[in-house]
Amino acid sequence: MSNWNWNKFTQKTQTRQPIGFLIEAVRILGLSNGNALDLGCGAGIDARYLAENGFNVEAIDFNKESVEQTKKFCKGLSVSVNQKNVADYNIIPNTHQLIIAWNTLSFLTKDESRKILLNIQEGLIKDGIFVFSLFGQEDDWVKNHPEMSFWTIEELKNLLFNVNFIKLCEEKRIKPGATGQVKFWHLIRGIIQKKTV
Repeated sequence: MSNWNWNKFTQKTQTRQPIGFLIEAVRILGLSNGNALDLGCGAGIDARYLAENGFNVEAIDFNKESVEQTKKFCKGLSVSVNQKNVADYNIIPNTHQLIIAWNTLSFLTKDESRKILLNIQEGLIKDGIFVFSLFGQEDDWVKNHPEMSFWTIEELKNLLFNVNFIKLCEEKRIKPGATGQVKFWHLIRGIIQKKTV
């Protein structure tokens, strides 16, 4: 989204708590170690939480300020931070216990987002977990942002064939975002676990 102020977003989200869905996913996994991937790491809050819970974390963001902030915030922890476009990032199959993409993939085109979701499915080990938030098709931004992607639950379930949906929620309400902009949000959020067979 070309007119989005990513530096302001990074600054405004530096003091938030780790994503609740992520905390729940770590509890479900019950792991004390493993590989985690944070696609769109922002200020590094979730990457730090994962590292503090025993994960080796690779944190990816295209924004220079986000990368620098995450490096500072996660200094001394097992977090590798790289400035890359998520759309171009190569997820190695069967390597991650946990992957999070929280409101990241919706800022890509539908084709890019679809490709990455399939790569995430392949990138998880068996029983690995994906924590996500996507924008739904009733979101305010649908009208003016054809470069973004908006989903339905049915599309997601049809695309990701090798997973179980542990938690799947839909939120529709008017509220301010991280930078204070008030809009109608349609969000699809969940926790997915890769099937063992």
